[in-house]
Amino acid sequence: MQQDISLKPYTTFGIEAKTRWFTEVSSVKALQAVLQAHRDTPKLILGGGSNLLLTQDFPGLVIRVAIAGIDIVAEDAEYTFVKAGAGVVWQELVEASLEMGLSGLENLSLIPGSVGASPMQNIGAYGVEIKDVFHALEALHIETGEIHSFNAADCRFVYRESVFKHA
Repeated sequence: MQQDISLKPYTTFGIEAKTRWFTEVSSVKALQAVLQAHRDTPKLILGGGSNLLLTQDFPGLVIRVAIAGIDIVAEDAEYTFVKAGAGVVWQELVEASLEMGLSGLENLSLIPGSVGASPMQNIGAYGVEIKDVFHALEALHIETGEIHSFNAADCRFVYRESVFKHA
């Protein structure tokens, strides 16, 4: 846990703003522990910082999600299922999938941000959206710390929208 940290290097706009408290988590268990310990503190969950414009200091705790990992978890005759950590840079997932000989993400190349944020706004480019290549995700409920699984239908994807923006 760090105190009075500049958030300028953590957002793509690079505008000066500070946070009272800052921590980076690299596992779900670490995230759960931080959320439990700071239950009553205002929180901002930060991924790649590409859709975040800070115009003033944040008085609470910024939690930067740095959960890594890109792994093939299953294959069948038609599909290969890849699991990626929420903190993986989106472009790294695109490049890793191509290196593994997998297609489907190449049109989504160079979209800024992290894997964990990609379903939130149903990222897309050149006629492909995340919903077109998405199977499922695990999400952590910020207030309870519980893990919930969502399939594509549960996410209610529409153009640049998902259930995570509103519910």
